[in-house]
Amino acid sequence: MVLLTMRLLWSGIALLLLIAAPAAGAAESATVIAAEVHARDQWLHASVTFADLLDLRTASTIDSGLSGVCAYELSVLGPGGAAVGRRTWTLHLNHDLWEDRYVIAGPDSAVTVPGLAAMDSFCCRVEDVRLLPLGRLEPGLEYQLSVQVEVLPLASEDQDRLSRYISRRGGGTREELDLDLGSLFGRLFQGGRSGRTSLSHRGPSFRIGSLEVRP
Repeated sequence: MVLLTMRLLWSGIALLLLIAAPAAGAAESATVIAAEVHARDQWLHASVTFADLLDLRTASTIDSGLSGVCAYELSVLGPGGAAVGRRTWTLHLNHDLWEDRYVIAGPDSAVTVPGLAAMDSFCCRVEDVRLLPLGRLEPGLEYQLSVQVEVLPLASEDQDRLSRYISRRGGGTREELDLDLGSLFGRLFQGGRSGRTSLSHRGPSFRIGSLEVRP
């Protein structure tokens, strides 16, 4: 009990220091290391590797016991930049102070990781995500993979608003759920948030005939 009380005390002090500190803006070190697409089972798949998605302010906020969220949007852009397929999902990042457990809750399940470094490593790897059927791509056209990520702390009331928003938009299929992250985070966090990381990336152009086919 004493250990937990001290942990809560130090977490509270750390959070107060973070609030008082000047806002650092988006995490300058966050970046996309690699982003690629390939074909499997007549579907277009994508894998993306990031670095340093959880900046110091966000990581320390999560460590203090407040929640965080990492939201992803992978889109396939056709000529003119129009999206022909899109996949979105969120990871909720939590530190259970009572049991000193770090938990990442995704759309289908939750995993426990040893600490903040492992949490960042988990968030930084998006592997083999199924985007759309290959039949929706035209052989003569060029396409691009667009990647967007938002990482930021969430208060409990923001968690509730996020859940309600996703529930209202949840009528589509899992592969084609059209969740506009810009609109979502604009509604929740108008004016910006300290510690927020926003990352956008567009990969090189590709054609369906040039895709690597994997078993």
